[in-house]
Amino acid sequence: MKISRITLTPIQTHRRTGSISSHLILQMHTDEGITGLGEISDLDCYRMYMPDVEAVRVGIEKIVLGRDPFAIQAMHNEMEKYLHNYFASAPSYPPFTPASQIAAGIDMACFDIVGRALDTPVYNLLGGKCRDAMEICYPLFQVKAEADYERNLGYIEELTAQGITRFRYYVGVDFAKDEKFLGAVRDRFGDNVILKALDFQARHYWKDSLRAYERLKQFGFELIESPSWREDFEGMAEIRRRVEVDVAEHCSSAAQAMQLLRAGAVDIFNITVNSGGLLQVKKLMALAEIAGIRVLIGTTQELSIGSAAHVHLGASVPELHSASDTVGPLLYVEDVVKERVRFEGNRLVVPDGPGLGVELDEDALENLRAPLVEWDRAAHGAGYVSD
Repeated sequence: MKISRITLTPIQTHRRTGSISSHLILQMHTDEGITGLGEISDLDCYRMYMPDVEAVRVGIEKIVLGRDPFAIQAMHNEMEKYLHNYFASAPSYPPFTPASQIAAGIDMACFDIVGRALDTPVYNLLGGKCRDAMEICYPLFQVKAEADYERNLGYIEELTAQGITRFRYYVGVDFAKDEKFLGAVRDRFGDNVILKALDFQARHYWKDSLRAYERLKQFGFELIESPSWREDFEGMAEIRRRVEVDVAEHCSSAAQAMQLLRAGAVDIFNITVNSGGLLQVKKLMALAEIAGIRVLIGTTQELSIGSAAHVHLGASVPELHSASDTVGPLLYVEDVVKERVRFEGNRLVVPDGPGLGVELDEDALENLRAPLVEWDRAAHGAGYVSD
C-alpha cells in the first residue's frame, strides 16, 4: 500500500463561547482505496503567523507521497528533516507548534489508514485497550467583565444538566474577579461541581501564582497547571514544594520532560497528541511511567477526528491519574464527522470502529470550508470572547 494523494481543507467552527476556531482537515488517500483522516486543530493561537494552506499541502505531499502508511516511524524520521521544531525541542506553553501539529495530523491519518486496513481500532496499534472511556473535564474561560459571571454560571448550569460536573478554570486576568466567580460557583452548585484545576497558562511569576493559590484554595481543586513563566522550572519546583495540590505542566518534548524531571518541577505531565502525533507522545507516556510521574491527556480543543486520536491514546496507557481535557466536540457547535465521538457524563467513550472510529461527513466539511484567517472575526484568547 502507498499514499497516493492528500486533500487538505481549511474550515472554521463556532464555539459555545461565541468565538471561531480554524482547523485543517487532512484526508490521506492510498492506492488501495483506503483514506485516513487527520486533523490540524484550533490554529488561532497562530493568528500572526497562520500557516499557508497551499504551502502546508505541498510540504505534506513531499513527505508522504509514495510512502507506506504502515511505516509510521520512518515517516517521522522523514518529517524531522523538514519540521525542525517539533518533539525533539518544543515550548511548554502552548505545548505545540505549527510543525508539531502538522506532524500530528500526518501521524493520526497514518494510524487511521493502518487501523482501517487491518479492521481494528487504533488503540490496538498502541498496545491494546486498558479502559472503555476516559474521564474528562470542561474548560471555563476567564471572567473579564461583569457579564461574564452569569455567562459562565449559565454554561455550568447547562452542562451539569447533561451530566458534566467536572471543570477546570483559567485564572489570572484579575484574581479578585476569579475569587468572586469561584465563590459564586460554590454558592450556586456546592460540591455538585468538581473543580479539577486552576490553569495559570504560564502567564505569571511564580510568587504571584503562589499568592493566588493561597487566595483561591478555599474553593477546593485538585491541581494547578502552568503556574510559572514558560521554562521557569525552578519557579515551578518552588511552588510544588509549597502547595498541597499536584502541579501539572505541559510536556511536549523529550528534552523538556528531562528538564522537568531534573528540576523536580511537576507531579503530572500534561501530554497532547498535538505535540507530534500518537507515536511520539506515546514515548512521553512511557517516560512518565518509568519516572513515576502522573499523566493526563491535554488538548488544544479538537474536533471529533483529533478527539478520537486523543481518546485512543488515553485508552492504551497503563494509567491516567487525572481527568483529561479533550472536550472539543462538546465545545464546538459544528463538526465534520457523521457521528461525533460520544460523551457519557464526565467520560469520553473510546470508539470501537476500525482506525480512529469516525467517518467524515463530506457535506459538513464543504459547508464549513473557510479561510484560516479573517482578521475581523471573533478570535479567542484561551477560547474566549468577552462583551
